[in-house]
Amino acid sequence: MKLASLVRKNLTRRPMRTVLTVFGVASAMLLFVLVESLSAGLDRALSGSEAARTLVVYRQNRYCPQTSFLPEWYGERIAKLDGVASVLPVKVYLNNCRASLDLVAFQGAPADRLLATRGIAVTDGDAQRFVREKDAALVGRAFAERKGVTVGENFRFGNIQVKVAGIFESDEPVEEGVILTHLEFLQRAGPVNKLGTVTQFEVKVDDAGRAESIAREIDELFRTAEQPTDTRAKILFLQSATRDLSEILGFARVLGFACVLVVLVLVGNTVLMSVQERVKEFGVFRTLGYRATHVAGLVVVEALALALSGGALGLTIAWLVVRFARVSIGAEGVTVEFATSPTLVLLGFGVAAACGVAAGLIPAIRSARAPIVVSLRSA
Repeated sequence: MKLASLVRKNLTRRPMRTVLTVFGVASAMLLFVLVESLSAGLDRALSGSEAARTLVVYRQNRYCPQTSFLPEWYGERIAKLDGVASVLPVKVYLNNCRASLDLVAFQGAPADRLLATRGIAVTDGDAQRFVREKDAALVGRAFAERKGVTVGENFRFGNIQVKVAGIFESDEPVEEGVILTHLEFLQRAGPVNKLGTVTQFEVKVDDAGRAESIAREIDELFRTAEQPTDTRAKILFLQSATRDLSEILGFARVLGFACVLVVLVLVGNTVLMSVQERVKEFGVFRTLGYRATHVAGLVVVEALALALSGGALGLTIAWLVVRFARVSIGAEGVTVEFATSPTLVLLGFGVAAACGVAAGLIPAIRSARAPIVVSLRSA
């Protein structure tokens, strides 16, 4: 109790300095946590349970989904291959192929096959209305929350307008950021308008161990066709599609480490100034019987309190941003949501605590080693 009282009095002695330090630490921790939440969201996007037994067939040498045009009849040939469980033709339309904070991704596919193979669960609205009405759409939960889309309203983007028949959830996180429509509807849409062609085929195989060999069979089947194919496992496709995001994350991580250094400097500077103002006070403590370890412990706890206070504020703001702003980033039709978790919270507090202890060590050692007489004679 005495230690807590001393720490409180010392930190409130210069309230403006303490407040500025706490807000500085909070800002640095906010950026650090947002970077780590992007990393967690990217890991979550690449962890789909169906990725191992799903192949994605694109046109060879495409540089964006919207440059891939494959004849729709390819699906019938692929379905006849041994080991293929199902084939889903998909038309894709995006507002941006590169990394974007406001990605709008339409995917058109045959409604019945879409519901059967994607394994989505319509949590709000009517799936059968989607099947019946050719201009209806199902909207992923993440996209609906980000855009404020509700069942029954019309959603319009450019020349594409759909009626929202339902909102769905999926075990595959990347699917919750897209809008699902009927294949023919999207093929006839103004910006797309290419009937009889699809962007990709999603091929599910019976045995994940044969996925690679079946991928080679598909590419060999169309090797001499007018539109040759490039087939790869879905996990490899996702890694390729999110390559830009991984590069952004790598750069952001550098900023995250810089934020940790900022926390060290801020807390260390504040504690050092506080210690220099209390040299005589520490001498009095030593005269009254306090040991050098007590003085050092007091300084370290002050630094720890500053770091944890700023860390808690930064974590709270980060959680509010991720929870209510629904921050996401996408590339090539793959949307990655920033994600928080108890592990991330513990990591944030752990980093803040480590910075606090490290920042307080040098001032604590200097205060503890100062001779009593010299301390008492200081101005």
